[in-house]
Amino acid sequence: MNYMWETFKMAFYLILVIGFILAIYYFIKKRFNFTTTKELKLIDSLRLFNGETVYLVKVYNDIVMLGGSKEELNFLKSWPISEIDFDLKELEENETAKVDFKEKLKNIIDQNKNISKNKRNQNSGSDQDE
Repeated sequence: MNYMWETFKMAFYLILVIGFILAIYYFIKKRFNFTTTKELKLIDSLRLFNGETVYLVKVYNDIVMLGGSKEELNFLKSWPISEIDFDLKELEENETAKVDFKEKLKNIIDQNKNISKNKRNQNSGSDQDE
C-alpha cells in the first residue's frame, strides 16, 4: 500500500471540499447581501454632551429620531417622509443641505410644540368655563 498516494488523494479531496464550501459562501454573499439594506439609512447624527447623540434614521418611508447614550438607545420621534420637505439624495451629498434639514426639522418640532400648547390651553380654558 502506497501511503504517499493515499495522503495525496486525501489532501486533494479535502482541498476540493473546502474550495466548494468557499465558492458557495462567496456566491451566497454576492447574491444575498445581508449586510446592507436600502430600507434603513443613517441620515445624520448630532453629538451632545456626556457621549449622548441624536440620530436621524430613514426607516422605509419614515424619518425616525433616536437618542442614544453609551448604555441605551431611545425612540424620540417619527415623521413620514411626505411630511418633511427635503431631498434625501441632496442631504447625503451636501453639508449645507444637512444644515437646512436641521432647520426644517427644528421648525417642525416647534410647530408640534405650539400645537400641543394650544391644545392644552384650549383644554384648560374649557375646564374653567365649566
